[in-house]
Amino acid sequence: MKKALLLVLTILISCQENKQTTQADENSKTYLEESHSYAQPNDAVITDLDLDINVDFEAQVISGTATYDIENSGSNQIILDSKFLEIESVTQNGEQTEFDLGDFDESLGQPLTIAIKEDTKQIAVTYSTTAKTEALQWLTAQQTADKTNPFLFTQGQAILTRTWIPIQDSPQIRITYDATVKVPSQLMAVMSAENPKEKNGNGVYHFKMKQLFQHT
Repeated sequence: MKKALLLVLTILISCQENKQTTQADENSKTYLEESHSYAQPNDAVITDLDLDINVDFEAQVISGTATYDIENSGSNQIILDSKFLEIESVTQNGEQTEFDLGDFDESLGQPLTIAIKEDTKQIAVTYSTTAKTEALQWLTAQQTADKTNPFLFTQGQAILTRTWIPIQDSPQIRITYDATVKVPSQLMAVMSAENPKEKNGNGVYHFKMKQLFQHT
């Protein structure tokens, strides 16, 4: 393992084996009822993610903004999955909007319900992770092989992506994404996307996934 490759972020839309809840009807473009996600994609669904985050190794916190392009079928709300996240603010089409975190479920987390309009094309959620976040595996320098730098990787399976990104965490929902990730200057970030080839001096890395990202 190269010393520079000390941050591995993988966006994994949740994976379930039940075919009745993981296969969208491609002909009618409708989604089947989902038992492991609060999302209601037949009403409003995310299509693209622009993720802008800062990774704080000392605090062991990821914070930033997840901006989504959405398709709205005339609904006045869109529901994302969230678990152990601090939601700071939400906008729709660039304007502040109301949001609500529903009752907590030990397995599913909480529904993040966001008020939108019929013409809403984009929503943005500013948030931070917490110590309870299940998808983040933080290692201190002493826990790594060379004991030089800390290490972080994410594990979104089966339904843990919602614990580090507010998202419609269903394998039926596939998206494209861009990401800007800020890490300490001595580290390098990699993702499941087009990756930089070498470490830069400012710790800011940009990623792009042009193909629809399918659950794994």
